[in-house]
Amino acid sequence: MRTLTIFLLAFALTITAVAAEPWLKPNDVVALVGGEDMVALAEESWLETLVTWAQPKDRIRFRSLAWEGDTVFEQRRDLNYPTLEAQLDQIGATVVICQFGKMESFAGKEGVAAFTEAYEKLIARLSPEGKRRIALVLPTRFGLPPKAMLPNLPDFSLRNAALAPYAEAIRVLAAKKRWLCLDSIFRFNGSAANYVTRDGIHLIPPEHRLLAFALAEGLGSTSIHSIDEPSVVLKSAIAAKNRMWFHYSRPQNWAFLAGNRTNQPSSRDHRDPTKRWFPEEMEQWLPLIEAKEKEIWTLAAAPR
Repeated sequence: MRTLTIFLLAFALTITAVAAEPWLKPNDVVALVGGEDMVALAEESWLETLVTWAQPKDRIRFRSLAWEGDTVFEQRRDLNYPTLEAQLDQIGATVVICQFGKMESFAGKEGVAAFTEAYEKLIARLSPEGKRRIALVLPTRFGLPPKAMLPNLPDFSLRNAALAPYAEAIRVLAAKKRWLCLDSIFRFNGSAANYVTRDGIHLIPPEHRLLAFALAEGLGSTSIHSIDEPSVVLKSAIAAKNRMWFHYSRPQNWAFLAGNRTNQPSSRDHRDPTKRWFPEEMEQWLPLIEAKEKEIWTLAAAPR
């Protein structure tokens, strides 16, 4: 643990001389959009912890709208599930941080043009007429799976050559639209051969920590000097809040809540079949999330 703390301190000290002021502003509501790595980014909670630790009085809210399997071409959801646009309006999002490109790169170089066009159209949906500030996160590199899995999985790091033009297309698109581009693709110390993933594609927890530092640097969170005991408590509270949000935003039985089984007797009050108990029950998550967020802000603002 001491070695990890020293490493994180050293890493944090390298990111203090970036933007003059943070890109995220007081009371921003940040929506995370993308595939599985963005889902895990919220679950690991490091990015939100670092931003909250660096900007303790700004009361910035993070909400994950990411979904495993999402691409710029399709975001498949259950029947009657709200669109990303509707969810962004519901949470009052002022900022959208997106990450796409890795899975799309399996289409090869010939797929770059279609990817770029689809990405631009997706952002137009998420931020019509510049309604929200946009940050595009470059896809993380492919890497090696753990050694124990090497005989069973290919060396996906060989696909980084095909990924590179997608990353460049994202850079160009961000520059064209004046969106923030957050660089993560070459952050992970050395060659792809030294970059261990869960399966060659998706990050493992230590790499999510490094990704969060890289993104915090790009967002201009400059007051991060160390990861000490108060921030560990803060991270725990943020992770708990994010689990609550996950259960609220992605209920386990959507079909009974708003899908194709809302007329089932078990979806209704047994005393009054005209009354549906499930939607009301789900809304009870919101005050719990709000209370946890107040706890987070109190922890962040405590003397250090």
